[in-house]
Amino acid sequence: MSQLKAFIEKSKADKELMAKLDELGAKDAGADEIIALAKENGFTITADEIEKMKDGDEASGELKEEDLEAVTGGWTENRYDPKTCKNMSRNKYECKGFSEIIFCDHYRRIRDDWNQKKYTHKCVKDAFPTYLGNKQGEPKQF
Repeated sequence: MSQLKAFIEKSKADKELMAKLDELGAKDAGADEIIALAKENGFTITADEIEKMKDGDEASGELKEEDLEAVTGGWTENRYDPKTCKNMSRNKYECKGFSEIIFCDHYRRIRDDWNQKKYTHKCVKDAFPTYLGNKQGEPKQF
């Protein structure tokens, strides 16, 4: 298992570590801060590995979505916060969690087109209007 995958697995089991990752994600921390946190916990990861994971680079060995769901058990949590979510115009960190490991129970990302990498993004609580975008949720015209 790669160091990055092992670090992610540990973060799923360690609520304190996941809270630190959530803090880093919420402030859109750079790779250097994530690498430092991994190192504090005994893992050696690189900025390149983090970027490949975020971009969904198939060469990175990323699991397919159905494989990921099987591994994580479709791990979600209620991240809905009426104060934050009612002001959203698109998905944000709160919808996907750190590196898209733990999605909000109410967020849906549906792959519409494999060739164009087109996704529908939706909040079942209507925190933001349903829209088309890339995997990360950036709105895009197709």
